[in-house]
Amino acid sequence: MQDPKAYQHVNNMQSRDLEVILKENSFEWKQKDARIMDVGCGDGSATMGIWKKHISESFMIIVGSDKSQACVNFAKKNYEGEKVKFITLDIEGQIPDDLKGCFDHVVSNYVFHWVQRQEKGFSNIYDMLAKEGKCLLIFLGNCNCYENYRTLSRTTKWNSYLKDVKTKLLSPYHDSQASDPQIEIRSLMRKIGFRDINIQVQNLSFDFERGIDEFRDLMKCLNPFDGLEEKWEDFMDEYVQLDPNAGTIIYQLLVVSGTK
Repeated sequence: MQDPKAYQHVNNMQSRDLEVILKENSFEWKQKDARIMDVGCGDGSATMGIWKKHISESFMIIVGSDKSQACVNFAKKNYEGEKVKFITLDIEGQIPDDLKGCFDHVVSNYVFHWVQRQEKGFSNIYDMLAKEGKCLLIFLGNCNCYENYRTLSRTTKWNSYLKDVKTKLLSPYHDSQASDPQIEIRSLMRKIGFRDINIQVQNLSFDFERGIDEFRDLMKCLNPFDGLEEKWEDFMDEYVQLDPNAGTIIYQLLVVSGTK
C-alpha cells in the first residue's frame, strides 16, 4: 500500500470486522506490562484506535509493523508515542534477533491473506512470541472479488496485468472448501509448535456505504499489480460489468489464535 492516507477513508470493512471480533471473542490478554506486535499495521489507525482500546491500559508497548515504508512513515507521523512505536518489517522475511521472543501477543488484521509463504509467516510469529505468548490473526479465506479478478485475468485485455493474480492477490485459502482452511492452518501451526489452537470460519458480507465507488477506491489502495493503476477506471468499469453488485463483498473470514 502506497497511499495510507486514502486507505483511512475506505477501510470500513476491516475496521468493522476487527471491532466485532474483539467484542465477541474472549481473547486472553496479558493484564500487566503486555508487549504487543501488530503485524501489517498499514496506516496505524487500527493499532491505535482499535487494538489499543481492547487491551489492558497497563501495557508496556505496542509495536506496529509493516513492510510498506510509506505506511510506517505515515503511522509514525500520526500515531507514534511513548508506548506506541512503528517499524518496517516483512513478515515473510528474516526477523531481527532483537524481536525474537519479545512479545506477549502478536496480532494481525486483514494481512495474512497477502502472505504466500504461510509457513514462514506463521513461523516468524511463533519466533517473535515469548513463552506462553498468544497470537490472534484475522484474515480472508474465500472472497467473491478474488474470483472476479481471476476471471478478468483470463481475458486477453487484462491478462498481462493480472498474470500473477494467484500469488499477488488471492488468499492461499481462497480455493479451500468447507472446513479445509481449518485443517490446513491447524496442521501448519501444530508443525511449527503452536498449541491451544483455535480457528473460526465466519461467512460474512459487507455493503459499502458509498457502494461501488467506495469499493473502487478500496481496491485502488490495495492494488498490487504493476501498471494497472494507469488503467484503473477502465479496469473497474469492466469489473462492474462482470459484477454489478460490486458494492457488496461476500467473503469467508478466518479468525486464528494459538499459544507458544
